[in-house]
Amino acid sequence: MFETIPFRTPSTFFGMDTINQIGVEAKKLGAGKVLIVTGPSVRKAGILDKTMSILEKEHLTVEVNIQDRDTPEPATDVVEATAGLAKKGKFDVIIGVGGGSILDVAKMASALMTNPGKTRDYFGKEKVGMRGKPTIMVPTTAGTGAEMTKHAIFLERESNVKKAVASNNLLPNVAIIDPMLTVSCPPHVTASSGIDAFIHAAEPFISKNANAVTEVIALEAVRIITRWLGPAYADGKDLEARYHMSLGSMMSGMVLNNSGTSLVHALSYPIGGEYHSPHGVTLSALLATCFEYAIVARQDKMVRLAEAMGENVEGLSGREAAMLTPQAIRDLVASVRLPNSLTELGVKDRSNLQYWAEEAHKEQRLLSRSPINLSVEDIKEIYEKAF
Repeated sequence: MFETIPFRTPSTFFGMDTINQIGVEAKKLGAGKVLIVTGPSVRKAGILDKTMSILEKEHLTVEVNIQDRDTPEPATDVVEATAGLAKKGKFDVIIGVGGGSILDVAKMASALMTNPGKTRDYFGKEKVGMRGKPTIMVPTTAGTGAEMTKHAIFLERESNVKKAVASNNLLPNVAIIDPMLTVSCPPHVTASSGIDAFIHAAEPFISKNANAVTEVIALEAVRIITRWLGPAYADGKDLEARYHMSLGSMMSGMVLNNSGTSLVHALSYPIGGEYHSPHGVTLSALLATCFEYAIVARQDKMVRLAEAMGENVEGLSGREAAMLTPQAIRDLVASVRLPNSLTELGVKDRSNLQYWAEEAHKEQRLLSRSPINLSVEDIKEIYEKAF
C-alpha cells in the first residue's frame, strides 16, 4: 500500500543568529509597517531591542505590543484586544517574539484582521476561512513548537477550559528559530517548554495520524530532547544544549503540525483551565499515566520510544520493554523537577473528576487521533490513576 503524506511547514530558518534574517524576510512579505507582539521578559532580556534594530535597518516602521495577562495561557479577550490594535494600526506584517502563548496570540490576531467574529468562533478544526496578514514567528523558548504549527491554544473564560484553533490558514509564513534567543530562558521555563517539546514528538509518534515521515523525525526529536533537556536546564548558558534543544523543539513542531497530539493534550485542557498551570507542567503530570494506558494499543512503538530514550531493551519481552517508556518518562520529568502526577501538580480536590472527563471527551479533534478509543469513564479512570 502506498501512503499519501501531506507535510506542511512554514518557511524556516534555524541556527545561531538567524534572527538577523528577520528584516529581509519581513520585506519579502511586503512589510512597510510591522507590529511586534511580545512579552515583558523578552524586553527585559534585550531581545526586543535587538529585533527592532534589525527591522529598522531595513527602513521598516515598527510598533510593539507588550502582552500583559493574568493566566499562563492567553484568554480570548487578550487576543481580541491585540487584533483590535492590529486592525487600527493597519499593519502589513505581524511578528510574534516570545514563548508559545505569545506566538499563539500573534497568529490569531493576524487571522482576526481578515476574518470576522471572535476567537471562540474558530475553536475546532479548519474554521479559519482566510489567511490573515503575513506572520513571522520567533520563539524564545524550546519549545512549544508554535512557530511551526497551525494551532493556537486559548483560555475560554466562560467555561474555564483551554480550547484550540486548528487551521492551515493559521500556519505562520516564516519561522525563525535562533537558539541564542533561548539563553535567557529561566530553568523552570526551560523544563516545562522542553517537556512540551518532548510530548510533541512522542505523542504524535503513537497517534493514528503518524506517517513514515513524522515517525522518523519524532524518534530523532525524542533522542535529542532526552539527551539535552537536562544540560539545558542545569546550565542555561550551555550553548550546545541550547542549540540541540531548539533543534529538537523545531523537529517536534513539524511532527505536531503534521500528525497531531491526542490523549495527553485532551486530558490536560480541563486541568490547565481550572488550575491555570503552565501548559508543559500540566502535561507532565499526565504524561506517563497516559502512555501506560496506551501500551495495549502501541506496544511495538513504545519499545522504539524506549530505545530512543536510551533504554536497554535487549533480552526483554515486548511488554517489559514497552513498560520502560513510561518509567523513562517519569525519570526525565523528575530530573527537571516537574510534577509526575496530579498530586504533585497540587491538585487535591477530586470532586470535578466527572466534569473533567466530560470536557476532555469533547476534544474529539484530539481524541480521534488517540491510539486507544476512550469513553468518558475511561478518561475518568486515567485521571484517577494520574493522582
